[in-house]
Parts: sequence; structure tokens; C-alpha cells
Amino acid sequence: MSETTKLQVNFKTPGGTLINAYADTAAELEGLLAALRDFSAPISATEKALSHGSSVNNLIAEQLGGQVIQNSMVPPTAPAPSLSEGHCVHGKLVWRESKPGAEKAWKGWFCPSPKGTPDQCAPKFVR
Repeated sequence: MSETTKLQVNFKTPGGTLINAYADTAAELEGLLAALRDFSAPISATEKALSHGSSVNNLIAEQLGGQVIQNSMVPPTAPAPSLSEGHCVHGKLVWRESKPGAEKAWKGWFCPSPKGTPDQCAPKFVR
């Protein structure tokens, strides 16, 4: 975004990805929207691959040519859950914390299903 930006469009995909388009003219915005339409299938495919824990490794190794060095759900500073608490019906729980300095600090283990999933499991907060 530049100081001359006059137009802004924000999208949030069903998978939760936030896409922002900034333009100085209507023609530029039309071009950006056309490009987003062209990339909608690859964006959806990437979201789908990244929303399933086991697919992330496949995406890294097969599609991006990378190598998974560490496959751990526990960040170095997070307390480790017991094996029975480290999973839900959707897969491995994900560690999340509020931003530093947040008015109401929180931390805990969350269901890996995409936000808004009807049967999403309740978070397990750590005090």
C-alpha cells in the first residue's frame, strides 16, 4: 500500500486466509480482482493442504521440494500435553497464545479444524 492508494478491498476466504487488494485507480483494481480470480483455485488448494496436519508435510516435501526437519506440535516454550490430551477427533491440537501485552492474556491447545467448523472441539486453555 502506498500513500496514493485510493481503493482497498479485503477478502476473507472460507479457510480463513485474509487477502487485501490495494489500488490507485479503478482500472488497477479491476486488474487485481481479475488476478485474484485466476489464483482462486491455487489459493483454495493451498488452504486445503495446509488445513490438514498430515498434508502440510506432503505439501512441503512433494510440491515445494522442501524437507521437514522437525514435526512437533509443541513449541519450545509451551507445556507438553499428555498423549490423551494432545489430540482430538480432528487431529493434533495446535498451541496458541494471545499477543504479548494483550489486555486479557490467554494460551492453550486448539482443535486443528478450520475456524467455524460446525463440530470444532472446544479449546483447552492453560492457566
